[in-house]
Amino acid sequence: MMDLENRINALNQCDKCQDVQIKKFSPLRELIDFNELDGNYMKCECGKRPLDIVMSHILKIMIESGIVPEKATLRRNSPVPLSGFYYSSLNPQFIGERSLILLHKDFTEDVASRLINEVPEVKCVLRGSPQVPTGQFDKDSEINHFEILEGDDEQINVMRTLLQEKVVIVKNQSKHHIEVAMTTEQKLLRLHNYLDNNGIKKGIAVDAMCGLGALGIYLLKYGFEKVIFNDINPEMIETLKMNLEINDVDGGFEIYNEAFEDLDVCHVDLCVIDAYPGADISEITQKAEKIADNVIII
Repeated sequence: MMDLENRINALNQCDKCQDVQIKKFSPLRELIDFNELDGNYMKCECGKRPLDIVMSHILKIMIESGIVPEKATLRRNSPVPLSGFYYSSLNPQFIGERSLILLHKDFTEDVASRLINEVPEVKCVLRGSPQVPTGQFDKDSEINHFEILEGDDEQINVMRTLLQEKVVIVKNQSKHHIEVAMTTEQKLLRLHNYLDNNGIKKGIAVDAMCGLGALGIYLLKYGFEKVIFNDINPEMIETLKMNLEINDVDGGFEIYNEAFEDLDVCHVDLCVIDAYPGADISEITQKAEKIADNVIII
C-alpha cells in the first residue's frame, strides 16, 4: 500500500534546512512579526519548515481567532500536534506539507478552515480534549470520538521490531486512542522479551483487547500458530482487518467483537492484556489466568 522506505526517508531534513528555536514560555507576539508569518515563512527549498515555526504559525491563527489569549505561548497554548506518519522514535524537527493532525478542545470550524488553508503542514483539525479517551473504555462505556472539523485524520505508525521486520498500523486519529509509534514499539519490545525470557516460542494466543492489532500481529510474525483477536469496539475490528492485510497476515487468526469477560474461548498458551490506562482489569486478569498458561499485562 505504500513505499515505506521512501516515506521514512522523507522525514529527514535536507542539508539546507535551517533550524530555529522559539522561546516556549514567552508570548509569541513578542517574538515574531505576525505580518510576516505565512505559509512560506522560513520554508526551505525542500518544502519543509522548522517545527517551531509551524507551531508558531498555528498559534498565530488561534490568537487572531480569539480562542487563546493575546499573550499565548507555545508551551501553554499550543494544540496537540500529531504526525500523520510516525516512524519509531524519530521525531522530525522539520515538517513537510500535510503532515500534522491537530487536536484542541476549543477549535472552531472557522479556525479549522484557516489552519487547513493557511498552514501548508496541517492535514487535519480535530476538536476534543486529549484527556478524554477515544474509542470504548470498557463494556459499560459509549464509543467516543474526536470531531473532525477539516481534513483527513488517517495516521500511519511504523514500528521496528527485533524480528528485523516492521509492523505497520494505520488508524483514524478521531476514533482511536492516541498512541505514537514509539509507545507501541516499546510494547512490542516488552512482549518479545517476555516470550524470550519465558521460553515461549509458539502456540495459541489471545490478544484480549487487541485494538488495532499490533501485539497480535507481532505474535503471528514471532511464530504463533494462531492468534485470537478480540476487542469490544466494532470500529477497532474493522481497522484491525485492514491492518492484518497491510502486514501481509492472511491466516492463523480468529476475530471476535466481545467484552473479554464474555469471550467464550478454550485453553490457550498466552493471553495478552493491553487495557486503557487507569482501567480496572481485575476481572479481566482473573479470567486470563484461568484460560491461559501465561499472562502478560502490557
